[in-house]
Amino acid sequence: MTTEIVEYSKTEAALVELRERYKSVVFDVTTTEGMSTAKKGRAEIRKYRTSLEDLRKAIKAPALRRCQVIDEEARRITGELLALESPIDEQIKKEEKRKEDERAAAVRAEQERLAAEERARREAEEKRLADERAALEAERAKMDQEKREREAAERVARLKLEEEERAARLRIEEAERKAREEREAQARAAQAEIAKREAEAKALRDAEDARIRAEREAVEKAKREQEERERAERAAIEAKARAEREAQDAADKAKRDAAEAEAREQRRIEAEKIDAREMLALFRERFGHLTEYKAVVRAIDAALKTKEPA
Repeated sequence: MTTEIVEYSKTEAALVELRERYKSVVFDVTTTEGMSTAKKGRAEIRKYRTSLEDLRKAIKAPALRRCQVIDEEARRITGELLALESPIDEQIKKEEKRKEDERAAAVRAEQERLAAEERARREAEEKRLADERAALEAERAKMDQEKREREAAERVARLKLEEEERAARLRIEEAERKAREEREAQARAAQAEIAKREAEAKALRDAEDARIRAEREAVEKAKREQEERERAERAAIEAKARAEREAQDAADKAKRDAAEAEAREQRRIEAEKIDAREMLALFRERFGHLTEYKAVVRAIDAALKTKEPA
């Protein structure tokens, strides 16, 4: 990426080289040399960074001064414009306030007139309603008096009628009581007969139930005994089969253990042979040039020529 700031071009070019030298580099700062190298790299990169910052400030200083001059001149001219504008603005606002006060005063006067008219209308309406309420109260008092007189007459007639109905009700209740006592006596006699028949039927049902229960118990006892015999036979068969399976499993396990032990021993011997050949080869490599071991080396060569274990 190329910078648009010409003054930064030198630092931008150096950045490419610094990135190739230092990006993703891990320094061994646990050692004196590694720490020294890391500090030198940091100092080199920091020098470019601080130089860039100084250059930025130097480039930007004239522009900042120009901005300050622009702002100060704008504030001065704005102050002079406001000195001309403010007196005119005050005259306009004063006249607008006067007109607004006149309009508000007119609105308040109209509101007060309408309120006075509303109060007069409400007072006239309240007087009319009061007169109507007085007339209604007088009519209601007259109707209440007539109602009380009518209720008194109705109460006397109702008492007389209730007395006549009470006497008739007593006669009816007496007749109903006698009829009820007669029905109850007949019902008790019928219930006694029903109870007798039910007792006889219950005795027959109990005897039949006892006979059926005895037969069922005998059948269930024979069934349980048969099931016990069958369970005992199944248990004996399962015990025999289990013993045979366990014996076979033990024999199979013994065979597997023996085969595995033999295979382990064979692997151990092969591993020792390999280790021996490697040791002989190492001895020949390290000491084969010594004269006193020539005979040993020939013996090792003869041994190594034999077929290696698979």
